[in-house]
Amino acid sequence: MMTLPIRSERLRLRRFTEADVKDVVDFVAHPSVARVTPEIEATERGVWKYIEMQNGYRPFEQDKCFDLALERLADGKVIGLLTLIRREHRQGEIGYALGVTYRGQGYATEAARALINYAFSVLKLHRIQATTSSGNPGSYGVMERLGMRREEEIERRVTT
Repeated sequence: MMTLPIRSERLRLRRFTEADVKDVVDFVAHPSVARVTPEIEATERGVWKYIEMQNGYRPFEQDKCFDLALERLADGKVIGLLTLIRREHRQGEIGYALGVTYRGQGYATEAARALINYAFSVLKLHRIQATTSSGNPGSYGVMERLGMRREEEIERRVTT
């Protein structure tokens, strides 16, 4: 049976620690990451609060937005985060946020694949979904590489 951390070829998926504060501040400060991680204030104090909140959860506690640090094995740098929300009826939802410097190198796909395998084999989930905005083709690409299929696309219109 697998336990935390979850390891892939180049990454370790684990709980956040106090040593991660600077790395997290660095990647959440970018507007594209800040947009999808509004609960994390891009300051040392804000990241401390976020880490304390995350460490207050049991791993994969139902209906909690449980985040894992994406640590690069080569140098121990935290380059992003990966989320799994466990839902009723053995369902789950994943999400990911990666520092801009590390995009386009397969890290998000590798990390999400490892977490999905864990969710199916250890947590015994039978369905996992992900959502993204239509303006995020990189995220769609990750989902496609994971073998996910598009079920619905919602277009939001604002009228004045």
